Amino acid sequence: MRIPFIALALLVASHPLSARAQDLSGMAGALKVSSTNERTFVAAISYTQPVGNYNAVSLSYINEGHPQDHHRDGMAGQAWLRTKKVEQGLMLGAGVGRYFFFDTARTDDGLHNFDNDHGWGSIVSLQARWQFDNRWYAQAQLNRIKPDGKDNTTHLLLGAGYRYDGVPGAKLHLQNWAYDDTLTLATGHTIVNSLRSESSRPFTLEYRRAAGKYVDWTVTALDEGNTDLAHRRGVAAQLWLIRSLNEKVEFGMGGGPYVAWDGRDSQGHGTRLTGLLSAAARYHVNRRWVAQVAWNRVITDYHRDADVLLVGVGRKF
Repeated sequence: MRIPFIALALLVASHPLSARAQDLSGMAGALKVSSTNERTFVAAISYTQPVGNYNAVSLSYINEGHPQDHHRDGMAGQAWLRTKKVEQGLMLGAGVGRYFFFDTARTDDGLHNFDNDHGWGSIVSLQARWQFDNRWYAQAQLNRIKPDGKDNTTHLLLGAGYRYDGVPGAKLHLQNWAYDDTLTLATGHTIVNSLRSESSRPFTLEYRRAAGKYVDWTVTALDEGNTDLAHRRGVAAQLWLIRSLNEKVEFGMGGGPYVAWDGRDSQGHGTRLTGLLSAAARYHVNRRWVAQVAWNRVITDYHRDADVLLVGVGRKF
């Protein structure tokens, strides 16, 4: 799987933090499908890292709502050119990048009547931000997405964000990042990416270790729960890019292979090699305990994608 937005994330992770501020924002608004003029909702969560006074890079999760016969969302990586960063006042920006989408699309197949399509597209954006004097900002953004082989969409989003100081160098909660070993037990909610969104209760056990100042790796035993469409369980190995927002909170994205056995695989393959793409926020309660919230997307080649939403508690040693 080629993922160019990971290159942007690597730039975020490795750039010297002379400009240490980092942004997290949430937005929602309206979406228009170009070919049909159909309208629906759109929502997005973004992490932005300034690079100097006039540039930035961002990673975003975008949910493109529910146009007729489609449920599409995806991950976007963008590079931005902006007016000079200000402590208070107006900032304008233009961004361009790539968009990796997941589209649950209706089909005429009587067996399951939907497909999980994956693909790439381009995204261009215009942004206006008003920075308040207390780290909060209001934001308006216009996106144009052109996915390969799919309908183009236009988004108008409004929202708010928060600017963090960031952490210079390695993760501040660690005296020595090389000893950040954690076992995390988690549960939550699994949603199969079908047109009916069947759900179940997952359970996971994750082992996490720091591999560098901005890099973690994990091995996770995952039971996604049991639905009419899938009963999948297996083991995933992931590499993570991690940034500390302050001395307590971390945000990261990870990806890697997931070897899973599906008891409801109608094609009789049993064990399959799939992919797992994840985002997580970690709160370090103290030197021994950490709370974690995570979103995971299981990426399959047999139309059984799933979202696994998790809340867990970890013990560091």
